[in-house]
Amino acid sequence: SRPAVLDGEIIAPDRGGRADFQRLQSRMGLAGSPARAARMARRIPAHLVLFDVLFLDTKVLTRTVYSERRAILEDLNLAGPKWSTPAAIVGHGQQALEMTRSAGLEGLVAKRLASPYQPGIRSRSWIKIRNVKTADIIVGGWLPGHGKLASMPGALLMGQPRPDGLHFVGSVGTGWTDSDRARLAAVLTDLATGTCPFTERPTAPGARWVTPCLVAEVRYTTRTQAGRLRQPSWHRLRLDLSPDDLR
Repeated sequence: SRPAVLDGEIIAPDRGGRADFQRLQSRMGLAGSPARAARMARRIPAHLVLFDVLFLDTKVLTRTVYSERRAILEDLNLAGPKWSTPAAIVGHGQQALEMTRSAGLEGLVAKRLASPYQPGIRSRSWIKIRNVKTADIIVGGWLPGHGKLASMPGALLMGQPRPDGLHFVGSVGTGWTDSDRARLAAVLTDLATGTCPFTERPTAPGARWVTPCLVAEVRYTTRTQAGRLRQPSWHRLRLDLSPDDLR
């Protein structure tokens, strides 16, 4: 009964109640098929997590400091079967981050208590802190870059060994410098092969395959249900390791 503009995020929780981006992706792009959208809604329920209020009744709140907006939001007591207002922790940032790490969560967002709401920009008053993990991977192929980088790697195709062979775990195309890219291009050229080294050929048009003997370390946030690394970024070559060390 009260006009309001709220800010929040839609999530698709897994069985443990944690946001699962892969589950959320399966709910996207269904506007053209209401019947399929309804089926997926029953199969993978979505949930709205509310974390800010921008307008209430007749008052614009974007210039009101965050601590006051938070109090207003909590007073609204917005909790229901498909929406909720998560708790906020004041102070104890390091302990809160450790809790998210032990719970297997992506991380947290730190907000300055005196900050206004700044629409449409990445405010330095709100900082996302991710729990970043590392993994050793084997390079099984690469995708060319675009334009002037067409002869250089734009992304590397990653694998990790299992008893039945090298399983594809995604591609990485960020985190390296120009010198890293040039160095990789030279090494990959020497390792070129016409055979896909993965147990299942990944959907990667234009892929160039290489002999799977190059080990590298990447950073990532979480794994998908299929075992793919989410948001991977390049860290370094592991010249001290061979593929046999990962088995």
